[in-house]
Order: sequence, then structure tokens, then C-alpha cells
Amino acid sequence: MDLRNFIRQLGMLAGAGAMSMTIGNTPLRAFGKSLYKIKEVNGKVLVLIQMSGGNDGLNTVIPYEDSLYYNARPNIAISKSEAINLNSLTGLHPSMQPFKEFYDEGKLAIVQNVGYPSNNRSHFRSTDIWLSASDSDEYLNDGWIGRYLGNTVANDSNYNLDHPMAISLGSTQDTLLSCTCQSGSMGISFEDPNQFFQLINGSSADTDPPPNTVAGHQLKFIKDIAARSIRFAEIIKEKADTINNQVNYPNTDLADQLSIIAQLVAGGLETPVYLASIGGFDTHSNQLGRHANLLNNVAQSLGAFQRDLEALGVADRVVTMTFSEFGRTVEQNGSGGTDHGAAAPLFVLGSSVNGGIWGDNPDLSDLDGSGDNKFKFDFRQIYSTMLRDHLGAGPDDMENILFKNFETLPLVSVKHISSGGPRAFELNQNYPNPFNPSTRITYTLRLPQVISLKIFDVNGRLVKTLFNGYKEAGTFHEFFGGLKYPSGVYYCQLISGSYRKTIKMSLLK
Repeated sequence: MDLRNFIRQLGMLAGAGAMSMTIGNTPLRAFGKSLYKIKEVNGKVLVLIQMSGGNDGLNTVIPYEDSLYYNARPNIAISKSEAINLNSLTGLHPSMQPFKEFYDEGKLAIVQNVGYPSNNRSHFRSTDIWLSASDSDEYLNDGWIGRYLGNTVANDSNYNLDHPMAISLGSTQDTLLSCTCQSGSMGISFEDPNQFFQLINGSSADTDPPPNTVAGHQLKFIKDIAARSIRFAEIIKEKADTINNQVNYPNTDLADQLSIIAQLVAGGLETPVYLASIGGFDTHSNQLGRHANLLNNVAQSLGAFQRDLEALGVADRVVTMTFSEFGRTVEQNGSGGTDHGAAAPLFVLGSSVNGGIWGDNPDLSDLDGSGDNKFKFDFRQIYSTMLRDHLGAGPDDMENILFKNFETLPLVSVKHISSGGPRAFELNQNYPNPFNPSTRITYTLRLPQVISLKIFDVNGRLVKTLFNGYKEAGTFHEFFGGLKYPSGVYYCQLISGSYRKTIKMSLLK
């Protein structure tokens, strides 16, 4: 295939459906330079699952002891006897059985009431808000992942030219907005590595120097795109062919996307961010059966994905997070469905995740002006947690990525290694654990530094600050007494600069 036909085919891909690259919708300069540096994320991988259409959170994570829930949904509510019991107040939709296994193993976190101020109920606008991480009255042309990839490593010369920084699986182009920064797109999109490779098989980059003219400079960009695309396709095909999935995946589009991601991660592709998607959650009518099938698809597909990662030996590197543009109305409508709502739960899954339910069930006696769930956690708190605690972005990066510092939640156990050498600190598991009435927390500082040591409850609320300030190097002990606190799970988090570690503690009375 000659260069002209290669570029012509790339231009057609944006609407081809079967696979696509972002060239058709982003500036040519997007492929002028790869900015990804593997040591920035220490090999960590973030997988984002978009549940498009607005998932009904109340029928996903069910407040089965709340009579207001059943009053508002006489025909579509999930009964307590059907729901999968998580605790005395909360259950999962009965089609999500694989998630119960991960919940019991401490690998699944459910974050309740996630949203943002002045919720927008338009699919398109709210999706843009989630992908760009903007305020509801702010319009941005780039995405939060793109800003992370572009801003965090843009000034470092140690980048990898051959591995894409982000990959979007599936036919939707929506998720690629999150991978866009001011320089263009940081990601590529396709459905099948073999199809992607076959498109450019036999192509070769034109190495003849272009003329030193305006047209010549444009031609150089095109040649760079061609060369980069060939390298990407070759390395993606190579990594996908290296690994065989170790578990059987369901026969669904979402499962196909996740099986490819597992192959690429285990095969050694150094891409830190993957995006997959599933649509159909706009359940205005006949919701019960449709929603059950969708949630079953999500739970079965992510269940196979997590078990595959574990069998392939890479599960400790990967955290998966779901998101949807909004929840649904508290009250059912006249068509046996629900309409566009506000806050809803999301899921975080992984071997390094501090599992459990974060936040209380929605307070159905205290709704917003439209009669829907109020948000308690800003979705950008979850983004900030993924960026800082999983991908390793520093607090100073947040101004360029999320434009302000959002309070993180101790959702992920952090084991970052300082770039200067050995880990700068260590936080040991408390003893005794479980404890009553008190427990000892031991930590070691290998360098003099400013730290904070804080205790959080399962709702993400700060319970107590054990220490905040400067300490010399050494080993130290702090005690946390539980006499005035209820039984339950607590998290102790040690923070030093951009690095942090969290341990899980249990108070039993």
C-alpha cells in the first residue's frame, strides 16, 4: 500500500465502525510526539468502563431497608429477597453475582452518590463533563486523561515512542475526548488488533525528506502519522499475539474488549490507560429485563477480566473503574422505566483496591430540586484518587489536570517507589487487627520529611489526624483508640508529598 492510499484509508476510519483511529477527528500534530514515560506510572494500568446512557444506581446498589425506595418504584424496585446481600442495609442487583465474590475478597469498592454540583441531565453535555472533568458551567475541549498524559510528562525526554499512551476499544468515539489534550489526542481507537494490523500490513513509511515549505511541513506531519501508526500496529499485534487469555469470557462486545486489554497488559504493552464501553443504559421504558441483562453483562465481563488478570500474573498492576454520565430518577415513570437523574454509585475493582461500600445509601428523604439523589462525592475526587494513588501523579499536577486539588479517598493501597531510590517511608499493618479498644500503628521514615497520618471511616470522612508535620528519619508509633467510635472498618493513610500508603483496620466491639 502506498502512502497516499494509507492516509486515505486512515481518514475513512473515523466512520468505519469496525475500528478507528483518532486521526479523522484530531489535529495532525497529535501524533507529532509521544509523551508517555513508563516510569511515571511504575507500570500501573487504569481501565475505564463507560456505561453509556445513565445507569440506574438505585436498582444497581439497592437500599432494601428503605420504604421510600419501594414507594417510589412500585413496579420496578428490586425486592430484598432478590437482592444480593452486602450488609444489613444494602444489596446488589441479583444479576451481579460475580461482584459479590470480589466484594467478599475485599477487591471491590462501591462509591455511593457520585456526581457533581448543578447536575446536567443531557446525555451529551453530562458525558462531556465527566470526560473533560469540567464544572457543569465550564466548557473544555480536552480530557482529564489527556491532560494527565500531556502535562505530567511533557517536559521529560525519557519517553517511549513505540507504545500508545491510551487505547480505546470499541466503536464509540466518545471516550477519546478524555484522552485529548491541547496538543491533540493522546490515544488511538480500534476494536481488534488483527484488523488494525491488517489495515497497514505491507505499508512502509516514506523516509524521503520533504521540501522546506509550508506544504512540506504538512507532509512531514503526515509521514510522521504513517510511521507512528505502523509502529503502533506492529507492537499492538505483537503483544496481543504473545498472550492467550486464561479464562473463558462471555460472548459479548464488552467482554471482547476486556479480553484484548488483558492480552495487551500481560503481553507487555506499556500503555497506562485503556477505555472500554457498553451502551444501552438509557432505560426510559421496560427497564426490569433490559437493566438486568446489562448489569449481568458488566458483572460477568469484568469478573472474567479480573480473574484473567490474576491468572496472567498482572492483577496487582491494574485497577478498573466504571462510570456513567448520571443516575436515574428516584421515581419510576409511566412506562415501567426511569428518566435522567443525578448522583449514582460507581465501582472500583482490583487486587490493590480497598474494598467495601464508601458512603451511605442515598437519603431519599432529602432530594435535590428535581427530586433526585444528591451527590456526596464529586466524581473528580475519584479521578484524583486514581491519578495520585494509582497512576502516581503528584499533588502539583492537579492544577494542570483537574484545575484544583480534590480530596482523595483511600480507595487504593499505594506502593509507589520513590524515583530517588528506596521507598521513602513504610506504613506497617496495625497491631492488633482487629482491635478493641486501641491499636498501634507503626511507620518508618527513611528520610526526614513532612508527613500526615490520618484515619478515615468507610464513608471517606476524616475521623482523626494522628500526626501532621515534620519528622526526622526513624521508626515511629501512634495509637488509635476506638472507645468513642462504632465498630467497623477504618483506613489509616500515611502521606508524604505525592506518595501515600493506606492500611485497612477493623474495630470490633
